[in-house]
Amino acid sequence: MKSKVLFLLSCFYFTTVQAEARIHIFAATSLTAPLEELSVNFSNKYQHLPALTFASSSVLARQITQGAPAHLYIAANKRWMDYVENQGALRTNTRKALISNRLVIVGNKNHVIAPFQFSEAIKIDQIIDRHARIAIGDTNHVPVGIYAKEALQSADLWQEWQSYFAPTNSARSALALTERGETPMGIHYKTDIVDKPQLNILSEIPESMHSPIIYEVAKIEGKDTASTSLFYEFLFSEEASNVFKRYGFKTLQDK
Repeated sequence: MKSKVLFLLSCFYFTTVQAEARIHIFAATSLTAPLEELSVNFSNKYQHLPALTFASSSVLARQITQGAPAHLYIAANKRWMDYVENQGALRTNTRKALISNRLVIVGNKNHVIAPFQFSEAIKIDQIIDRHARIAIGDTNHVPVGIYAKEALQSADLWQEWQSYFAPTNSARSALALTERGETPMGIHYKTDIVDKPQLNILSEIPESMHSPIIYEVAKIEGKDTASTSLFYEFLFSEEASNVFKRYGFKTLQDK
């Protein structure tokens, strides 16, 4: 009986240690596919599987500053990394640019929409029906929506287009609307339509029309374990770079 109790106690202790040691990665939803693959690769190499939490960068930023158990934060927008840093939640000198992305206007092939040039000359009522909607991340909080708003303002299209928007709380939610055909088109990250045969690019938005889409990573103050540092360095490895590229991202070396 005594040996059985000791065995159960040892199992409980081992499980507790494992749970405490696990790395928690908070990352933008647009990084779901590459980070899930990299997490498995990292686990195969180091026998340590990170716990991944995906949401809009704004949601994650607020969760982290309120004490959520994150070890690393990967944001799709400088504004939200600034927010976490200004709250004193980032470990000093660990904030670093990781990869970049592009913004595109995407159509669902079940809706016949001709490709077009994104410019001041384009009129939204010439592209879609006036009762149709455009999938987009919330333009005040979700990075993909923030970038889209900047581009539309640069092209002097903001006032005309905004009444057509169907805003969502994340890049992934916006993409789902276009994927399902609930909206005939949407403004999305270029990487989000990789391996999506039902979607096609209608127009690429010039990078000069919005802030650079740079993903940054940083360690969270007080959570810099050996495993955290190992995964942080792994994100900048050649192996990780190749995975990011396969999903359509650019590393800084490609810029």
